Amino acid sequence: MSSWKEEYKRVQQAGGEILCASADSVHSHRVFAPALGGVPFPLVSDWNRTLAADYGVWDEDAGRPRRAVFVVDAEGILRYENLRFNAREKADYDAVMDLLSSV
Repeated sequence: MSSWKEEYKRVQQAGGEILCASADSVHSHRVFAPALGGVPFPLVSDWNRTLAADYGVWDEDAGRPRRAVFVVDAEGILRYENLRFNAREKADYDAVMDLLSSV
C-alpha cells in the first residue's frame, strides 16, 4: 500500500478533505505531527471523549476510541461510515475512495 501522504493526495484529488480526531491531548498532537514530518490536515483533540461517544466509536472495554472513518458531503450529510476502520486493510481505503470518486 502507498504511504499515508500519497493516500491524502488521492483524497484531495477526489475532492475530499481529512479531519483527524483522537482522544490524545493537544500537547500530544504537537509532538506527534512533527514526528511524522508534519501533517497537512487538522488534528482535533477529543480529550473529553465526547466526540467519540457522539459518533459511537468509544470502546468502553478498551478505554479508548475505535478507529473509524466518516464521509460527510458538502451539505453536511453523512454518506459513509466505517466504525471499525482498519488502516492496514486496503479494502477499507478503497471503499472510501470509491465513494469519493462517485460523488
